[in-house]
Amino acid sequence: MKTKPQATHVVLTALSILLTAGCDDRQVSSSQSTSTQSVNAKEGPALKELEAKVGIAFPTNTVLVNSTDGGGRDASYGFYAWAVFSPSPITMPPMKAVGVKDYLNLPLEDTVKSVQGMMGKRKISQAQSAFTSEWETNGYTFRGTLVRSPQGDHLLIEQFRKK
Repeated sequence: MKTKPQATHVVLTALSILLTAGCDDRQVSSSQSTSTQSVNAKEGPALKELEAKVGIAFPTNTVLVNSTDGGGRDASYGFYAWAVFSPSPITMPPMKAVGVKDYLNLPLEDTVKSVQGMMGKRKISQAQSAFTSEWETNGYTFRGTLVRSPQGDHLLIEQFRKK
């Protein structure tokens, strides 16, 4: 049975959201490189490195909320994830998929739960929209899942080794 690439992406994104949200109840060992940071995008080296790695220029008031290597995953997959927040709109690279103009809309309630799961104690209230994009840069594939609210943009970025 053939499925449309867009439908396949939606299913994969939903599975990724469920997996990310389902990993909150475990202890993080010191060998896992999970950290929470709050730095200004133009002053903090962590966000400058993230901008260069993922190919996004973040607004100056962006903060890096969380980052993780997924704990226990095979390092050869190149998986890594970051959660950032900005009171200003964040622009992701547009998705290059048939039938998708710029971004793919996602179900709001499930996406909020997933992104909030990576935001630590930061809560997303009054979510207005949720969408995703996928792009390639620096030898990796990145997937951005963004939830927009009146308070700002909450963005989860996942990195995968390019296939």
